[in-house]
Amino acid sequence: MSLKVSKCILKLAPSDECESTTAPVKGSNEAKFFLFTLDGKKNLEHPTPPASMPSSHLLILSLLLTLLAVVQCGPGADQGWGYDVENGPETWQGKCQNHLKQSPIDIRAPDVDYALLHRMHFMNYDMDGKIELSNTGRTLFAGGFEHWQHRQPMIQGGGLKHRYKLVQFHLHWGQNDAVGSEHALGSLHYPAELHLVHVREGLTLHEALTRPDGLAVVGVFLAKTNDPVANNFSPISERLHDLRHSGNVTELKNFRTKYVLPLDTEAFYRYEGSLTTPDCSEAVIWTVLAEPMAISSHQLHLLRQLHNKELVKSDKNYRPLQPLNGRRIQYRPSKLDRAMICSSAGVASILSTVFAVYVAMIV
Repeated sequence: MSLKVSKCILKLAPSDECESTTAPVKGSNEAKFFLFTLDGKKNLEHPTPPASMPSSHLLILSLLLTLLAVVQCGPGADQGWGYDVENGPETWQGKCQNHLKQSPIDIRAPDVDYALLHRMHFMNYDMDGKIELSNTGRTLFAGGFEHWQHRQPMIQGGGLKHRYKLVQFHLHWGQNDAVGSEHALGSLHYPAELHLVHVREGLTLHEALTRPDGLAVVGVFLAKTNDPVANNFSPISERLHDLRHSGNVTELKNFRTKYVLPLDTEAFYRYEGSLTTPDCSEAVIWTVLAEPMAISSHQLHLLRQLHNKELVKSDKNYRPLQPLNGRRIQYRPSKLDRAMICSSAGVASILSTVFAVYVAMIV
């Protein structure tokens, strides 16, 4: 995959010593930004999905849609919320209005600390299984992972204190390429963002929503590529014609969750936050991957053609940025960034030693 310099993926150039476990980015004037856009495709093979969903799975799917309502809304949330003027984010009440650790956020250099965290482990993400795709009227939703049993995808490591099981993923997008992702990097947005929602092992979903670390959500930015089709997203995009209207459901067999991850998952941002939909429970450990996944213009167009419950095109379903309110964001650098950090520290140490020797000689 080739990269072109443009306004997509934000990485912070290291400038601090690598001996400390957390090194603050001291200010936007001292931080350098490397911005990239994807050009090319990922050559992952994927199966041809079936044409329709057997009726025997409708009951299971209805249960999954109930699960989605709980994960997206939380207990007691207003089920009438949406993204239009009359029911959009400005009208959301309760925790969405008066709590201080809300998501999404703008990831800016002055708010970021370098953290020497272990890499994140995506277990069973290369396993294949059956998922159900649905147009909920608010998002494109994929569920059914709990039926994979011992093959259920999980995450651990990367600074997480527990293991978390994947229960669903869904997408957020905008009406044009300048907006769509819920998180921003230096105030720049991608056209879409995918959220992989994991529940802490040993907890029920209801219990997880009451714990500050009950959920672990991995955010994946989707960057527009010039290729007609982005291969990783193809198994999903090929079914979008079947999901045009709210309530439409379909089944996808032999799906591998690694299809919705970028090739490089080493670098990421970490912070404590909330669900981005009502009731906005502050129960989420967020991991936002630095490298985006590719999506084509045609695939973005298909997403924007999905209809909501009012039978109109759902061309945006993202929450505006929320204030940090004093929170800090951790950044786990990529291998290249870590090498630059250590080399910068090494050069600084050598120069300091040389200067000290020089001063001693002339005094």
